[in-house]
Amino acid sequence: MTISRSTDERSGFRLIHVSDTHLSRTHRYFEVNWSCFREAVSASPPHILIHGGDLAFNGPSESHDLAYAVEEIAALGLPWHAIPGNHDIGEAPDYSRLNQPINRERIDAWRGHVGAQWWHCDVPHWRLIGLDTALMGSNLPEEAEQGEFLQHALAARGALHAMVFVHMPPFERDHLSAANPTSYIPLRARATFLNVCASAGVKVIACGHKHVYRKHRHRGMDIVWAPATAMVDIKNPLARRGTFPRPGYLEWVLGPRGASHTLVEPERMFAIDMTGWTRRNGGTTTTLPAWP
Repeated sequence: MTISRSTDERSGFRLIHVSDTHLSRTHRYFEVNWSCFREAVSASPPHILIHGGDLAFNGPSESHDLAYAVEEIAALGLPWHAIPGNHDIGEAPDYSRLNQPINRERIDAWRGHVGAQWWHCDVPHWRLIGLDTALMGSNLPEEAEQGEFLQHALAARGALHAMVFVHMPPFERDHLSAANPTSYIPLRARATFLNVCASAGVKVIACGHKHVYRKHRHRGMDIVWAPATAMVDIKNPLARRGTFPRPGYLEWVLGPRGASHTLVEPERMFAIDMTGWTRRNGGTTTTLPAWP
């Protein structure tokens, strides 16, 4: 797919990266923040919207959550793409904390409701590439297919800069750490992914999953974590980094010489901390009762 919408070279091509919305028609805990996001985007529409995964509240078990999330995103009236998160398509089987391993049924549900698991989209001066991190370390046939796709998409992009979207961050601080494979791309798959990206001159790796904004550099690549719109864990970021996490999203400006981003934290987007529930109920919000 190619988007050639006219852009002002001084302002560049505007892209919004939103992540971890956790939408559901039956479990509407985070609807107030989604409503705020919808208003902000309507007031200043970007050229394209990329959803970084976890569209749905509990997509692996309730495919109607995926259907509802797609309805909500499509209603924004923007060109958009999405990549799967663990709450959309499940997790790599060996690292399935919630006992929701990615499988044929969940892959088919994603493809049926949302679209491709991996894709590329060309915009002025840039090739955007989306991948499914649930496949990384899964040993499913689709893992190899996605890997071949990534190499070809990077090799065939010509003079375009490359920005790669993944749901899970590659790593926290140490790119050689094997810890927390449900939070970060598992080590073996991570090494392959980072080597391919760095060797091909990828400029940006954009991710989410951890519900907190961060940025760092690795081998010449900017790795930027989008915050969630849905919910935050206040205690851990305060203890680990001394920062108060707020919900929000990222606005990118892409141009011929590079990319820049702004963290957007709308004043009416509330910091919803669900850890009072998750610490006593399986470490997940998917155990919450319905709340229309």
